[in-house]
Amino acid sequence: MPPIDIVRERIEALAPSASLGHRGTGPTREGHPFPENSISSFLAAIEQGADGIELDVEITQDGELIVMHDDTLDRTTDCTGCVSELTFDQIRACRLLDGDGNPTEEGPPTLMEVYEAIGLNTLVNIELKVFEPPCLTATTGPDALVAAVLEEIARIGAADRTIFSSFDLLAVELIKTQKPGYYCALIGNETENGLVDDAMRFGQDAIHPFLSVSAETVQSALDQGLQVTVWTVNTAASMQAAIDKGSTAIITDQPAVLSQLLGR
Repeated sequence: MPPIDIVRERIEALAPSASLGHRGTGPTREGHPFPENSISSFLAAIEQGADGIELDVEITQDGELIVMHDDTLDRTTDCTGCVSELTFDQIRACRLLDGDGNPTEEGPPTLMEVYEAIGLNTLVNIELKVFEPPCLTATTGPDALVAAVLEEIARIGAADRTIFSSFDLLAVELIKTQKPGYYCALIGNETENGLVDDAMRFGQDAIHPFLSVSAETVQSALDQGLQVTVWTVNTAASMQAAIDKGSTAIITDQPAVLSQLLGR
């Protein structure tokens, strides 16, 4: 069975909604013990009942992958500078910050480390982060990022439990062109206009709209065979609203709240 079908079936089996921990248990924030996109945060999300995790992946100056959300290291680590302008070894020497701005013992993880830590039963939503100027360089664009991600997923053997997503149309188009059997999703922001049409045109398997998405857009996507993962949904009321609209998965900073709502 192609990976795309396995992932779709796993999401469907978790109806009324799969739960994906956003960067683990959410962005680094005041009073929160876990740095975002850290092994500890991913494990905490799973412990709180998440069916999967959502993470961000970027490419370093020397073509290696690192799990990181921002174009720069400034906000989430004790280092500074563009990820694209630093080597893998330089970034690995950095320490992730906790919610109070204190360095932790954790450094930015690799994809391999994340998959090894979470085991075989957890879905992974990889958001491919394409750099914006001034951090975008000739060797760290969508082509290089996609090539590195596909190579690493093949090495890990994890395509059957991986969702590939991006705001960047070229990135998701490249994934589908090179690996049509992989599960891909186009992310939308607060403006949902054209999201379903773009997803269909680029051969996507799902849309990932913002939590304010209309019930009409969700239904349109479902009618055309797309699954719908809504982000970032953090209150019980908004989670129930997303489920009522027909969302097939929810990305949340609060996996414990969603688990309780789902009775898991």
